Amino acid sequence: MDAQKVLIIAGKGGVGKTTIAVNMAVLWAQEGWQVGLLDADIHSPTIPRMLGIHPQGVEGLAEGIAPASPMKGLKVVSMALFLHNEETPIAWRGPIKQGVIKQFISDSHWGDLDFLIVDLPAGTGDEAMSAVHFLKGAIGALIVTTPQALSLREARRTATFFRQHHVPIIGLAENMVDYTCPHCEQVVTPLGKNDSKQVAQELEIPCLGMIAIDPTIAQCADRGIPLVKALPQSRAAHTLREITRQCKELMQEQLPLTLITEIVYT
Repeated sequence: MDAQKVLIIAGKGGVGKTTIAVNMAVLWAQEGWQVGLLDADIHSPTIPRMLGIHPQGVEGLAEGIAPASPMKGLKVVSMALFLHNEETPIAWRGPIKQGVIKQFISDSHWGDLDFLIVDLPAGTGDEAMSAVHFLKGAIGALIVTTPQALSLREARRTATFFRQHHVPIIGLAENMVDYTCPHCEQVVTPLGKNDSKQVAQELEIPCLGMIAIDPTIAQCADRGIPLVKALPQSRAAHTLREITRQCKELMQEQLPLTLITEIVYT
């Protein structure tokens, strides 16, 4: 699979990294690229629901895994596709998760992809280590944060992880930056005014964009229609397009982004 690979990760949960991953995949597919979207969150797989794909109870096939295709140019692989009931809990230990992610990467019928987007769960645990270990070729990481000081601190920790394993960092994206009251038009910053641009500067990576708080983002996700398709003219959709554009340009400028490390599991 000779695709450019983007790992989307956050140091802590609830910052909206999956929203960015889904909308980025849709935008690239709309541009005519062949895009794979891998939901590497084994315990809480939400990407299919956000794309309007319902649990199918797909069985593993001897010849490999057939991705779902919710739109032209987009292929999706997620643990959620294998569940007969989306409320079924998945409680697996590290070695099993490592094996599943390896299968998702190497045994899925991705075809000829231009991009593979891997949506990782928060933190630098089994899933992140497995993705870094099993993916080969052109790889870059996009770190997602919010203005909260705790989230920015964890973004620094995540950046350190990728640098220790020689994975180039494409940039930083900040979500839930501010909120404009629809009645009085006052702009408020409920998560604080900590400066992600300064953090990006300290890490020597670009800040690709800052997404405002918009209730329609969650509403679109619940309906299974990505924001960039449902409300393409919204402020948030514009910012997502800008983040996606810069991500693609920076990857193309930095290629080859080659993984040269080995991870020893303990």
